[in-house]
Amino acid sequence: MGDPTKAEAWIRAMERIFKFLRCTDQERLSCVTYQLTGSAEFWWETKQRTMTQERLDALTWENFKEEVYDKYIPRSYRKAKEVEFYNLKQGRMTVTEYDRALCDTSRYASELVNTDEKMAEKFCAGLRHEIRMALASLGRLSYAESLSRALDVEEAMPRERTATPTTPTPPTSQQNFYEKRKWNGNRGVYDNKRFQGVPNSVQNKGKQVIPHQGGEYRQRAPLCAKGQRNHLGECRIGTDRCFKCGGIGHFARQCPSNNVEGMRGTPNAPRGNPTPPQQPQQHR
Repeated sequence: MGDPTKAEAWIRAMERIFKFLRCTDQERLSCVTYQLTGSAEFWWETKQRTMTQERLDALTWENFKEEVYDKYIPRSYRKAKEVEFYNLKQGRMTVTEYDRALCDTSRYASELVNTDEKMAEKFCAGLRHEIRMALASLGRLSYAESLSRALDVEEAMPRERTATPTTPTPPTSQQNFYEKRKWNGNRGVYDNKRFQGVPNSVQNKGKQVIPHQGGEYRQRAPLCAKGQRNHLGECRIGTDRCFKCGGIGHFARQCPSNNVEGMRGTPNAPRGNPTPPQQPQQHR
């Protein structure tokens, strides 16, 4: 009986037996002292030696319980349980769990709940806010009625939550297909309107893309490392070739193709390429 909880359970069990058998005080004392074993038996033998014969003859069951309480259920423990009962709230407990805890600790503060009305008030005061507000409109109820109404409110609350689920329903595979197709179609229109003519970035690595009128994009020739100019093909700097036609022996400004381009707009202009004049070769 070293544990206060076990000592209390033992006392309550003995009292139920005595009440059922309708035992007298003397019969209760004889029975309970016979049940003591171990350290509890040694404690009671020592206690009896310290008592006078007159005290032993007048000993009652209530006197024996007081001795047991002082030894195994100290006053500090009982005071802590009284405070626990006073501050008890439902919190995260269910109504049933809260009611059980309230009843278990009420014996430590019997003067606070010595009537049914006080017990009902204590029960309602510790309920969660939403349950307490539901019971407040019902007026004064007994403890049993308060417990019954609180259980009804608690049982209805989960149904209200499930009636309006907040978790979105996951889309089906068919919905995913249509949503993906719709998005891809919108992306195609966007690309066609704003990025028409944009070359593939992988195929045109190193080439510059510049905007042009009409929302289209054109490709700029790469920058030549030798002449620091943008052009395609082989660089002709340092060679004797014309920059325009690639011919040998003349500059671009003297290129015979200049005359050919000028005559394209004249209907009666003679056709054929004139013999290009020979110029001294120069290196650029």
